[in-house]
Amino acid sequence: MRRGAKVNNEIYKVHGDRWWNDDAEFGFSSLRYCVNPVRYGYFRRILQQLRIPGRAVLDVGCGGGFLAEEFARDGFEVTGIDPSAKSVAAARKHAAESGLDIRYEVGRGEAMPFPDGTFDLVACCDVLEHVDDLERVIREVSRLLKPGGVFLYDTVNRTWLAKIALIKIWQDWSFTRCVPADTHVWKKFIKPAELIAIMQTCGLTNREIKGIAPRKRNYLALLRHLRAIKTGKMRNEEMANALQLCETEDLSMSYMGYAVRRS
Repeated sequence: MRRGAKVNNEIYKVHGDRWWNDDAEFGFSSLRYCVNPVRYGYFRRILQQLRIPGRAVLDVGCGGGFLAEEFARDGFEVTGIDPSAKSVAAARKHAAESGLDIRYEVGRGEAMPFPDGTFDLVACCDVLEHVDDLERVIREVSRLLKPGGVFLYDTVNRTWLAKIALIKIWQDWSFTRCVPADTHVWKKFIKPAELIAIMQTCGLTNREIKGIAPRKRNYLALLRHLRAIKTGKMRNEEMANALQLCETEDLSMSYMGYAVRRS
């Protein structure tokens, strides 16, 4: 990592209108086709088990609305917030085209414009490793949750494997690069114990963590697939089928879980 490197969140201000484009760069489409089905499948199962009585959901760092739309289709009352005005505009447009009633706002996770205890659920996915002040964001999440409300999250573990996969292969090596430089910065990745400790400090008790990883660990095949994506020989949807991300007990790369707001 370059000395002083900072996460390049400007890419969402520049390219935030491309979330739903069929020819969008794989850095965007990987969330849509590969990651979102796994994490929302997990969240849906957890919520069915918990039987939370309220239906008000906040999606923090909603991007183009991939996760927000899943909640809306399941009957939740959804609000999404994101610092990128282009992303919010793309999310609003796609929700309207899909007949989904979702409220979207432009704003940062460190200071969200909602009263205390507004939401039954807060989701924050593919976000925590990008924010400037992690504890402040978690404190805002806790503030916005009703007592007994549920925090749903995913993020990236700070391990050597994540560094190789998401820093070197994903963004540094020209042969396989799918995203601009500094889309991720390794020092911003979060070890599970660190996140649990911050949540505990902010009034959230973690209940479970699961990993997100390829079903088959064939890294040579993954390199070939990424090269095929980069050269236009494989479509984004085909990459999802080849990668086969799934829920796992392995936390060595990405992980997801849920915590509950203490009374």
